[in-house]
Amino acid sequence: MPETIRVLVVDDHALFRRGVVELLREQADFHVVGEAGAALAALELSQRLHPRVVLMDVHLPGAPGYQVVPALKQIPDLRVLMLTVSDRDEDLLAALSAGADGYLLKNAEPEDLCKAIRHVAAGYAALSPEVTSRIIQRARVAPQETRPLLSPREREVLVELARGATTADIARRLIISESTVKTHVRHIMEKLDASNRTEAVARSVALGLLDG
Repeated sequence: MPETIRVLVVDDHALFRRGVVELLREQADFHVVGEAGAALAALELSQRLHPRVVLMDVHLPGAPGYQVVPALKQIPDLRVLMLTVSDRDEDLLAALSAGADGYLLKNAEPEDLCKAIRHVAAGYAALSPEVTSRIIQRARVAPQETRPLLSPREREVLVELARGATTADIARRLIISESTVKTHVRHIMEKLDASNRTEAVARSVALGLLDG
């Protein structure tokens, strides 16, 4: 029996929120602990209900969802997955820089949403394919002068992180051990002064670390 993933659903459109809640309730490994329509309400509920994953829209009444992400990340073992219609670079980078663990567009298929929640709950990044492609493309055309000194292998690992690959995926694709992957990831985060993988991806876009 898989471990139950506690989920808090945050969206100001009640009809959409209700549809997501019903979808998740059909999954045996999800338990919806609550729902909210605003960012500050999400923070209050998270502190009280301790979900594993907060599934949250970017644009919410009162404050953008990403503004409460740093406070949400202070709650032990909590992960944040943004679910939004916005594919704007500004919203994406703001969310990832704030510490969000994933960014999924609302045009995702139901099974892809469920997969992303499980992925994030397991400690990995989850990004929509459209978002991943734009992150990599933007990084390829970013200025070269500001690049930190990453090794070629670290840049290969960084590309895989941007695609949302797991440690096992990266090890298989690059034909190296998982422990070696973890070492490269640690070095990347240290050089970028990032606290997690998704923050490292966001910083890499700003600094132009990926060049194909």
